[in-house]
Amino acid sequence: MDNTAALSVHHLKKTFRTSSNRNEVLKDVNIVLEKGVVAILGSNGAGKTTFIRSCTDLLDYEEGKIEYFGKGLQTMSKEEKNRTFALLSEGSRNIYYKLTPWENIKYFAAVRGVPFNAVRSQSKELLNELGLYDKRNQLVENLSRGMQQKVAIICALSMNTPVVFLDEPTLGLDIESAFGLSSFLSSPEITSNRLIIMTSHDFNFIERTARQIFKLQDGVMKRKEDTASFDNAFILKILHPDIDKLQAARYEILERHDLYCTIRLLTTALLLGKEIDRLNQEGHEVTSVEIEGENLKDFYLN
Repeated sequence: MDNTAALSVHHLKKTFRTSSNRNEVLKDVNIVLEKGVVAILGSNGAGKTTFIRSCTDLLDYEEGKIEYFGKGLQTMSKEEKNRTFALLSEGSRNIYYKLTPWENIKYFAAVRGVPFNAVRSQSKELLNELGLYDKRNQLVENLSRGMQQKVAIICALSMNTPVVFLDEPTLGLDIESAFGLSSFLSSPEITSNRLIIMTSHDFNFIERTARQIFKLQDGVMKRKEDTASFDNAFILKILHPDIDKLQAARYEILERHDLYCTIRLLTTALLLGKEIDRLNQEGHEVTSVEIEGENLKDFYLN
């Protein structure tokens, strides 16, 4: 096993059995991950949630080995698990609606045995970054569905564990919130010392956010070509463009129309959010982003 990897999974197998059926969901899953944002694709029932629940010790598996930083999951104490990984579950009540965002953070810190003072600064920063600091003392039940999802994400990230699982983090988020979450999750401040493993059916969100992309299909993992190389090209659509200003800044303009233009931007997935923020600050309204190279939908459907 690789002792430097944040997460190593080898020959993981999981079968669900009933009196009349046998469903081998995970047949032979192998994956080794370090820091950064990793996305796992897969159709409904492919085993994405089963994989995450196995990795977070919420589900038993028949065969294989799961290790965090070289230590087997089955040999870790509860305290070691609490210090190592956190989870946002898909479709589950991840927070308490009768508490405020601030109280939820305090509660989950206490459950994990983490002193609140140890996560106070990180929690405040996360609330600010996701636009919820002014809502920190409002009951969660009075917040919008998108805000509630953000609170759940903050609770997972604020524990400051080196590994975080986010199962469908964009559920309930509008386009603007999903874009902001993408920029936030792919920022070096968040990913430099952390592994974030997420699942999502939002292809645009995955392309903007993930450094590595995998597909879980027929019980095994397939890796997509690395999305974090510097020769990645992103196609940006800009509404009401100032062509002269874009040309002066040496942007490559692909198409020009009366109401919009498209430009090609060479950067990494990690830096894309900051590049878009800079364009918007300079008065260029970026309305959509696409990635050149292997089409994610083709990778998903193949």
